[in-house]
Amino acid sequence: MYIGELARLSGCTAKAIRLYEQMGLLSPQRRGSYRLYTAHHLTLVQMIRTAQAVGFKLGEMSELLAAKQHKAPFPLALANQGIEVKRLELQAQILALQDRERHLTLLQQQINQQFAPTPVPGAGPGISALTGAQTPA
Repeated sequence: MYIGELARLSGCTAKAIRLYEQMGLLSPQRRGSYRLYTAHHLTLVQMIRTAQAVGFKLGEMSELLAAKQHKAPFPLALANQGIEVKRLELQAQILALQDRERHLTLLQQQINQQFAPTPVPGAGPGISALTGAQTPA
Protein backbone atom coordinates (compact mmCIF):
# COMPACT_ATOMS: atom_id res chain seq x y z
CA MET A 1 0.00 0.00 0.00
CA TYR A 2 1.07 3.58 -0.53
CA ILE A 3 1.40 6.27 2.11
CA GLY A 4 -2.10 7.67 1.54
CA GLU A 5 -3.73 4.33 2.22
CA LEU A 6 -1.55 3.75 5.29
CA ALA A 7 -2.54 7.20 6.55
CA ARG A 8 -6.21 6.49 5.97
CA LEU A 9 -6.14 3.06 7.63
CA SER A 10 -4.10 4.21 10.62
CA GLY A 11 -5.89 7.51 11.18
CA CYS A 12 -2.52 9.22 10.94
CA THR A 13 -1.37 11.93 8.55
CA ALA A 14 1.06 11.27 5.71
CA LYS A 15 3.27 13.95 7.24
CA ALA A 16 3.44 12.02 10.54
CA ILE A 17 4.26 8.81 8.68
CA ARG A 18 7.10 10.57 6.87
CA LEU A 19 8.36 11.82 10.25
CA TYR A 20 8.25 8.28 11.65
CA GLU A 21 10.26 7.14 8.65
CA GLN A 22 12.74 10.00 9.07
CA MET A 23 13.23 9.05 12.73
CA GLY A 24 13.84 5.41 11.85
CA LEU A 25 10.54 4.15 13.25
CA LEU A 26 9.41 2.85 9.85
CA SER A 27 11.41 1.56 6.92
CA PRO A 28 9.17 0.98 3.91
CA GLN A 29 10.28 -0.67 0.71
CA ARG A 30 10.82 1.65 -2.23
CA ARG A 31 9.59 1.25 -5.76
CA GLY A 32 11.07 4.14 -7.70
CA SER A 33 10.05 7.28 -5.86
CA TYR A 34 7.14 5.54 -4.11
CA ARG A 35 7.18 4.09 -0.63
CA LEU A 36 5.45 0.74 -0.21
CA TYR A 37 3.99 -0.14 3.17
CA THR A 38 2.70 -3.48 4.44
CA ALA A 39 0.28 -4.62 7.12
CA HIS A 40 3.31 -4.78 9.44
CA HIS A 41 3.85 -1.03 8.91
CA LEU A 42 0.19 -0.40 9.73
CA THR A 43 0.61 -2.32 13.00
CA LEU A 44 3.76 -0.32 13.79
CA VAL A 45 2.02 3.01 13.14
CA GLN A 46 -0.87 1.97 15.39
CA MET A 47 1.59 0.94 18.13
CA ILE A 48 3.48 4.23 17.76
CA ARG A 49 0.26 6.22 18.11
CA THR A 50 -0.80 4.18 21.16
CA ALA A 51 2.61 4.65 22.74
CA GLN A 52 2.40 8.40 22.15
CA ALA A 53 -1.08 8.49 23.68
CA VAL A 54 0.24 6.97 26.92
CA GLY A 55 3.18 9.35 27.17
CA PHE A 56 6.06 7.91 25.18
CA LYS A 57 8.10 10.34 23.12
CA LEU A 58 9.07 9.50 19.54
CA GLY A 59 12.73 9.59 20.56
CA GLU A 60 12.13 6.90 23.16
CA MET A 61 10.48 4.70 20.56
CA SER A 62 13.19 5.28 17.99
CA GLU A 63 15.79 3.96 20.45
CA LEU A 64 13.82 0.72 20.70
CA LEU A 65 13.17 0.35 17.00
CA ALA A 66 16.72 1.29 15.98
CA ALA A 67 17.91 -2.20 16.88
CA LYS A 68 15.15 -3.71 14.76
CA GLN A 69 16.18 -1.63 11.74
CA HIS A 70 19.71 -3.03 12.04
CA LYS A 71 18.40 -6.62 11.94
CA ALA A 72 19.04 -7.09 15.68
CA PRO A 73 16.35 -8.67 17.84
CA PHE A 74 13.75 -6.31 19.23
CA PRO A 75 14.77 -5.28 22.78
CA LEU A 76 11.65 -6.71 24.40
CA ALA A 77 12.95 -6.52 27.98
CA LEU A 78 13.84 -2.85 27.50
CA ALA A 79 10.41 -2.13 26.02
CA ASN A 80 8.65 -3.83 28.94
CA GLN A 81 10.84 -1.92 31.39
CA GLY A 82 9.87 1.36 29.70
CA ILE A 83 6.20 0.42 29.90
CA GLU A 84 6.51 -0.31 33.62
CA VAL A 85 8.20 3.07 34.17
CA LYS A 86 5.29 4.79 32.36
CA ARG A 87 2.83 2.76 34.45
CA LEU A 88 4.50 3.94 37.69
CA GLU A 89 4.48 7.54 36.44
CA LEU A 90 0.78 7.22 35.63
CA GLN A 91 0.01 5.79 39.07
CA ALA A 92 1.84 8.72 40.67
CA GLN A 93 -0.20 11.14 38.54
CA ILE A 94 -3.42 9.39 39.59
CA LEU A 95 -2.49 9.74 43.28
CA ALA A 96 -1.66 13.42 42.75
CA LEU A 97 -5.02 14.00 41.02
CA GLN A 98 -6.87 12.20 43.81
CA ASP A 99 -5.08 14.43 46.33
CA ARG A 100 -6.13 17.52 44.36
CA GLU A 101 -9.71 16.25 44.30
CA ARG A 102 -9.65 15.85 48.11
CA HIS A 103 -8.38 19.43 48.40
CA LEU A 104 -11.22 20.65 46.16
CA THR A 105 -13.76 18.85 48.34
CA LEU A 106 -12.24 20.40 51.47
CA LEU A 107 -12.24 23.86 49.86
CA GLN A 108 -15.87 23.47 48.85
CA GLN A 109 -16.82 22.46 52.40
CA GLN A 110 -14.91 25.42 53.87
CA ILE A 111 -16.54 27.88 51.46
CA ASN A 112 -20.01 26.49 52.15
CA GLN A 113 -19.46 26.64 55.92
CA GLN A 114 -18.01 30.15 55.83
CA PHE A 115 -20.41 31.78 53.41
CA ALA A 116 -23.67 29.85 53.66
CA PRO A 117 -26.58 32.14 54.55
CA THR A 118 -27.91 31.72 58.09
CA PRO A 119 -31.66 31.44 58.55
CA VAL A 120 -33.55 34.10 60.55
CA PRO A 121 -35.02 32.52 63.71
CA GLY A 122 -38.79 32.40 63.56
CA ALA A 123 -38.91 33.68 59.97
CA GLY A 124 -39.82 30.30 58.48
CA PRO A 125 -37.89 28.10 56.09
CA GLY A 126 -35.90 29.62 53.26
CA ILE A 127 -35.37 33.16 54.63
CA SER A 128 -31.75 34.34 54.82
CA ALA A 129 -30.55 36.54 57.68
CA LEU A 130 -28.04 38.20 55.34
CA THR A 131 -30.30 39.34 52.56
CA GLY A 132 -33.81 38.48 53.53
CA ALA A 133 -33.97 36.64 50.23
CA GLN A 134 -35.44 33.24 49.68
CA THR A 135 -32.88 30.42 49.90
CA PRO A 136 -33.37 27.03 48.33
CA ALA A 137 -35.04 24.57 50.69
